[in-house]
Amino acid sequence: MSRFYITTPIYYVNALPHLGTFYTTVVADALARYHRARAKSRGEDPKESVFFLTGLDEHGQKIERIARERGLDPQAYCDGIAERFEETWREIGISNDAFVRTSRNAETREHQVIKNHPAAVAEMWQRIAAGKAPNGEPNIFTAEYDGMYCVGCEDSKSEDDVVVEGDRKLCKIHLTPVEKVKETNFFFRLSAYTDKLLAWYDTSPVRPESRLNEARSFVKSGLRDLSISRTAVKWGIPVPGDPSHTVYVWIDALTNYLTALGGPEAVARGEGRGAFWADSHHLIAKDILRHHAVYWPALLMSAGLPPPKQIFCHGYLTVKGQKISKSMPATRVDPIAIAGEIGVDPLRYFVLREYTFGGDGDFTYESLFQRHQSDLGNDLGNLLNRTISMVHRYLGGELPSAPDDSDKPFDLAESARTGAQNAWESFNPSQALVSTWELIRGVNRYIDEVKLWKYPADKVDDMRVHLQVFCEALRWSALMVAPAMPKAAGEILRQLGRGQDEGQWPTEFRWPGGTVSEPKPVFPRIDPERQAELIVRWMPPDLASFSGDSPGPKPSGISSAQKALMVDQNANSLGPLQSDVSIDDFTKIDLRAVKVLAAEVMPKSDKLLKLTLDVGEAEPRTVVSGIAPAYTPETMVGRTIIYLANLAPRKIRGVVSQGMILAAGDADVLGLSALDKDVPPGTRIR
Repeated sequence: MSRFYITTPIYYVNALPHLGTFYTTVVADALARYHRARAKSRGEDPKESVFFLTGLDEHGQKIERIARERGLDPQAYCDGIAERFEETWREIGISNDAFVRTSRNAETREHQVIKNHPAAVAEMWQRIAAGKAPNGEPNIFTAEYDGMYCVGCEDSKSEDDVVVEGDRKLCKIHLTPVEKVKETNFFFRLSAYTDKLLAWYDTSPVRPESRLNEARSFVKSGLRDLSISRTAVKWGIPVPGDPSHTVYVWIDALTNYLTALGGPEAVARGEGRGAFWADSHHLIAKDILRHHAVYWPALLMSAGLPPPKQIFCHGYLTVKGQKISKSMPATRVDPIAIAGEIGVDPLRYFVLREYTFGGDGDFTYESLFQRHQSDLGNDLGNLLNRTISMVHRYLGGELPSAPDDSDKPFDLAESARTGAQNAWESFNPSQALVSTWELIRGVNRYIDEVKLWKYPADKVDDMRVHLQVFCEALRWSALMVAPAMPKAAGEILRQLGRGQDEGQWPTEFRWPGGTVSEPKPVFPRIDPERQAELIVRWMPPDLASFSGDSPGPKPSGISSAQKALMVDQNANSLGPLQSDVSIDDFTKIDLRAVKVLAAEVMPKSDKLLKLTLDVGEAEPRTVVSGIAPAYTPETMVGRTIIYLANLAPRKIRGVVSQGMILAAGDADVLGLSALDKDVPPGTRIR
């Protein structure tokens, strides 16, 4: 029997579900649904073939502090957040088999306790402590930790992990001050696992390849032994044999992947659910790559357990080019609010189809509505309506099964299914849906070519044969789209009279017969006025009332309002700035070193690039620059350049440009102002 084990990261309980967690969880859910359908088509029990885990990471110093600030016991705070997560995943149809909480037990949907998580962590610690590192020394030893720690990351930091601002050192990820920690800790001898990790990387277990290379480079640069306990943190799991220490929160969190399978001992024996570990796949975001692709496999090796089969690292979703941030209202996108208006499945389809898994993606309401109208309404919805309507019109709603020797094959169905299967197997939901839509659009073209409405009344047998092809192609389309849109697929099958096929994967192209119901729109049209109304409703209250350039709601979405607000919010975010000045008033300018995060050509312009800049502690800024003749977007990303930070914002081609970058040249750009070494983004230039 084949097995497939898929996991999301367990989400930290410092925030409620948002677009980013929705995206990762929906990808995992779609992959689990696809593999269950394939198992069912092979005659296997999907429950024995597929296991899907998600959950919450609930321990650590950050949670201690948040709970204290809110006047709550840490457990009570975690229980409240957990309830919201589980409720959200139920609302959007997430089909996880278990939901693990690191402060509680992991439970299946049938509420059967699989393994007590603290007990699983204790097992993991003991297995690591019982073994020796490749150099023959104990895996775990005690030493003094004297260094920097980021509470946001719940991780120690080296000088390479921080940026310096005055007399402060800031975590590069959270841009918050790191804390100085000095205490005696237990350490894991990570440095001894360099060769084993590099050999493991040769099997290509990390995807995409760019992330594999990133992990390999980090290991080759030299590994430091890892502090794996804290005495100052009380909200955690006690170290076995020494309760004055709590287990490092990342060992605690990562062990969840084993807890849900019965714990480390069950995985080591390969018994029961422990057998799933051999085909384990972790979905993660790129900010936790090091923990999953370096620390986790080394810890597993030290415990005598095999590393996961695959770690797939996806990028970030941004909103109008801006990274999602709790402190920036313009980037707040509530998936539940959207799903409540247009349905869960259209939003699931959008994030799966719009973004290539592994890369970054930008969310806009305009793109969401465009996909809803074209892909779902005009393609799939139209195919459903016209097919079922023709069965009623010409055959009274009854369509018998096609004969075994049917001479109307539809080769496109086979090629589309193969393409979709290959894409799902390679963790490429977007391409799987592209292949599925090749079938949907192909059968729409076929209907247009056949033109049943021109057939004479005495050609009913010929019409029946064609309708069997149309309905079977629609049935295949519903089965193939089901991993992405399970509810919509079920409704299509019900209207076809084939509700019993739900949860299967297409195998033989031959209409099995059915009584079709009256056609009913699955993706109702949303007119432009309604779109504008919804966009205003979905935007945060402080943005929804923003009038922009003209009164009334704007179908163009949040762009002008959000960007204007971003200028407003960020006016002083680079530190104390002087008043807005002209370029000629040179003595008053505020120059900063910044890094280019993203670049794109402005529409209808061959001279302008829109740049998103990392300016240090502040939120990213947007600049429109006339450097396109000299620099392509690809060559700009990652560059450190000089930025005029306090130039008065102005709108260029509809985009608010928040400053200016410096370049050499007069009429033509000859080169960008450069620095002789890398400096942290936001550094002043004097």
